[in-house]
Amino acid sequence: MFIGFYRPLYRNFYASLLHSRKLTIKMLGEKQGNSGILSQKRPNARVDAKENRREEADMLNASTCSSDAVTPNRAPLSDIGSKANVSTTATSNISNSKTSHEKTRTIVVEGNIGSGKSTLLNYFSQKEGIEVLPEPVHKWRNNRGQNILDLFYKDPARWSFAFESYAQFTRLEVHEAKTNCRVKLMERSIYSGKYCFTENLFKSKFLQRPEYNVLCEWFDWLKTTKDLHIDHIVYLRSTPELCDRRIRERSRKEESEIPMDYLRDLHETHEDWLIRKTKFELPAPVIVLDATKPLEEMVNQFKYLEDKLNLKSI
Repeated sequence: MFIGFYRPLYRNFYASLLHSRKLTIKMLGEKQGNSGILSQKRPNARVDAKENRREEADMLNASTCSSDAVTPNRAPLSDIGSKANVSTTATSNISNSKTSHEKTRTIVVEGNIGSGKSTLLNYFSQKEGIEVLPEPVHKWRNNRGQNILDLFYKDPARWSFAFESYAQFTRLEVHEAKTNCRVKLMERSIYSGKYCFTENLFKSKFLQRPEYNVLCEWFDWLKTTKDLHIDHIVYLRSTPELCDRRIRERSRKEESEIPMDYLRDLHETHEDWLIRKTKFELPAPVIVLDATKPLEEMVNQFKYLEDKLNLKSI
């Protein structure tokens, strides 16, 4: 009875003991396995560290002993190919940019009416690399159907302000005109419009003080807000008498009534500005050509100018 009663209890105890032993053995096995894995990793980590230090030492030795040592501004040898190509391309782009955006030289031709400006412009219009920009007379002759140039010459007291306002505007357009040529050769400039023509009309009382003030305000504003840069001024220096004779010879309709006194006054304003330099600023160096020569002999003067300004090699 007693043994039969405890036999089931003994069996359960023995089964539990056997299960615990198996579980302990399993846990010990996993622990040994993990220990083996860790013991394998540690030597490899130490080897990798040694190899890294050895590679660093080799690179340091190479940088100090080699004749191609790396300097702070020099790419490592392995990077020279790729980085050199980038640098070359960048340098090439900069060079091309300078070539394509090289600043155009602006030369203006100044002088009295009939001094020979058109002859000079015709000569240089045959040269490559030079764009000739005559005065916008065609616009003055047809301002929305009105010939404001003719109106001005016939009645300067009535039309001086309107004409000078429009002339200043159209000269600004010429200054701002874009060109693909290396040289832009302009007939007159916004400077001579103000310093010679506007000043002469005010002095002659064809412009009243309020009108003159308005034109001065516009001119001063344009100088500070617009690119009116010029590189050279070419002054065709003649005499009022010779200019008058040439005007008669070419017989332009609007110029038929220009009085001699007007030409003399314009001559003096040009002399004050470009020769005596007693009034107003000079925006660029001045080259003076003798325009009293016969027009066919002026070619020698043009060739001199061509050499002076290196216009043959553009």
